[in-house]
Amino acid sequence: MNNHMFDLIMLAVMVPTALILFFYEYPKKWKERKLIYGVRNREEYKNLGTAEKVDEITGNCRRQAGIILIISFIIMGILCLIPDFTVRMVAWTLFVMVDIVILVIPFSKGNIEMKNLKKEIGINTQGISYAEFTNAGSVHALKLSSLIIPNIVGTVIWIAALLFDLSLYKIFGRATDGNFAVSGMMASFLIIGYAFIPVGIMFDRFRNEVISDDSDINANFNRAKKKNWADTNTFLVWINTAFIAFTFGAMIFFDSEKTYLSTIIIYMVLLLLGIGLFVKRNLAIEKRYRKETSIEIDDDDYWILGSIYYNPNDKRLNVEKRAGVGGTINFAHPIGKVIGVFTVLAVLISFVVIIWAAVLSKTPISLKYEDGKIICHQMSDDYVIPHESVEEIIMLSGTRDLKMARVSGYSMDPVYKGNFTVEGKRGCKVFLNCDVDIYIRLTSNGKTYYINGGTAEETENVYQNFIK
Repeated sequence: MNNHMFDLIMLAVMVPTALILFFYEYPKKWKERKLIYGVRNREEYKNLGTAEKVDEITGNCRRQAGIILIISFIIMGILCLIPDFTVRMVAWTLFVMVDIVILVIPFSKGNIEMKNLKKEIGINTQGISYAEFTNAGSVHALKLSSLIIPNIVGTVIWIAALLFDLSLYKIFGRATDGNFAVSGMMASFLIIGYAFIPVGIMFDRFRNEVISDDSDINANFNRAKKKNWADTNTFLVWINTAFIAFTFGAMIFFDSEKTYLSTIIIYMVLLLLGIGLFVKRNLAIEKRYRKETSIEIDDDDYWILGSIYYNPNDKRLNVEKRAGVGGTINFAHPIGKVIGVFTVLAVLISFVVIIWAAVLSKTPISLKYEDGKIICHQMSDDYVIPHESVEEIIMLSGTRDLKMARVSGYSMDPVYKGNFTVEGKRGCKVFLNCDVDIYIRLTSNGKTYYINGGTAEETENVYQNFIK
């Protein structure tokens, strides 16, 4: 991967994400918002003395979030300057995981302070709930066809790309090079597209919110919010399909890594644009209906730090988020508890995998010939190839010129090892340090190996000892 293109992708994702999070969660004009740091905005907060306290809370939290935002941007710039690509990639990954959490610390602090203020002025209506029976279950805005049609289009394009990769046909006289990396990437984005269908259904079936004793107002409010969700999901799915289509075209006409990476950057920017437009429309809807709100439901204490929903009395698994955009789960629900445990495990495993990948990338590989065997070693013996099993062996130069596509294994420059498609041939075994120009290509038991050691001398010694 082009080093600078990787940085551009990360910047294209993180900068808009951080800005959207900052302006959405830390508003200047809190009086126009439905929620203040995960606590429902109420008329009592607008009284003269109380309003000053809310101003102080929101002002302090916004300043703290602004400082974190500026520091985040500075760190992003520093990350782009790290010379070692592997170290930089690992650092970026850890930064992304940590920064999103740090950015919501002032939000959590504001949530605690708003809850304390709420108790201080004597607001206590927890336990009061309202149900809307007139329009219950009847307010929907999603048309499933709006999500299914673009996914069908994307599926057709992906099938065409897969058949092309299988060499079943040519386009303008051009045949596949045997590399399934692009069609494989298209498949992963197609899965994302289909994931929008259950997500869209879930959002469309969120329990209708009660803001008024007038059923028509409730229906119009919920319809407007669900239409915003539906329109955003439809936009994102079509962007996903457009990416699949453009990637197929790029594979045929350009077949350039820069083209693919540029397309990913544009894709990310458009996705964030869609989310930004959703946020803008959602705020407009809440502002429009704020003056028609006559019922205040108090469930603030069920939101831990304003972000984590834990309500044993609520039978729903999915609810709308109070921090960020989208939905979250009720961690008091039996399934929610299971999901919570798996989420924590997934985060811990991700950290372990990242650290392991970094250690592996910095552990030198070695190649040796002893006891009549070629041994490829890095932390453990990856391949042990007996002399008598070798059918053909040759030493070549130009490791960086090899066209390789990983099927399974490890590929963090300069180390590549595992199962790869090499020069259009599938099923090859790779054990290479691409900083070493020479390599050995051999065939053993019908399998082709591309191997070398930590240095050119080490690789050449193994080859010479083998052919003696």
